[in-house]
Amino acid sequence: MKILRVLVHIDSDQVSDALMEKIRILAKQNEISIELFRCCYNDSLHRSYMFDTELEKHAKAGYLHQKERELIRIAEQLERQGLSVGYDVTWNKNAAEGVIKKALRFRADMVIASVGKHPLGYYIFRQGDWQLIAQCPVPLLLVKDTAWSAHPRIAAMVDPFHQCDEPNKLDHEILMTSNSIANLLLGELHVVHSFSSIPQVAIFDEHLTMDYATLHQKVKTRHTEVLQALVEGEALASAILNLEEGEIHEVIPALVKRENINILIMGSIARGVVERFLIGSSVERVLDKVDCDVLLIKQPGFVSPVTE
Repeated sequence: MKILRVLVHIDSDQVSDALMEKIRILAKQNEISIELFRCCYNDSLHRSYMFDTELEKHAKAGYLHQKERELIRIAEQLERQGLSVGYDVTWNKNAAEGVIKKALRFRADMVIASVGKHPLGYYIFRQGDWQLIAQCPVPLLLVKDTAWSAHPRIAAMVDPFHQCDEPNKLDHEILMTSNSIANLLLGELHVVHSFSSIPQVAIFDEHLTMDYATLHQKVKTRHTEVLQALVEGEALASAILNLEEGEIHEVIPALVKRENINILIMGSIARGVVERFLIGSSVERVLDKVDCDVLLIKQPGFVSPVTE
């Protein structure tokens, strides 16, 4: 997968230095077209003119023009550095829907959205964020207020043992996207797979209990072989393999910290209407526990319920 068109969702009047720097890094790539986008809605404005549609139309236009000027200001900052980006605004009460519609019109290869952090230390995911995570049909990069290193470390999470319909196709998509990002940013690619072996206390066969170490080693060897075969099949000879044992929500944050990972790339599997309230367990259990950016990839063939 080649990333040529990037849509940046700006959802506040203040853009962090970290996000600005990431936009600069991407804008420096000559082949990439970047567009800043803001989805606007003001409930007070709507209520003030709800009985006068003509006045409401003019008020909306003025509000959109104000927000557009803010995007122009950001674009001008980049232009002073010799970079060029586009900008656009729209009016939509549902921000996630507005972003997805714009991504489809723009034919985006990737959408970037910021994630805020609460003063108490945890990340803030609003209802619209979860809708965007669930329904965005293109790779979604959730950026946090942390800088990338000069040569970013990219970690691609794969699971060739996943019980979804076509795990190999999802892993292929994750690895190809991860390789593209690593090449684009001159980064270091890690391929990560985590597994949990059967706890010894859960085995009731006394013969298996006595030979638990051998059983555990067989499981680990099998996961190692499958991970190596997956990476070799994708011709990613330079990738660093990380086989982690334990629960995903524990070992992945530890790996991110230990290896100084800048971007974690993982699959986001659609499960129908339930995703409005609950995203795949791997995603929601990891998102709040890592300080790095997270790029979410949908399984091949995913069709968003949101259309242009």
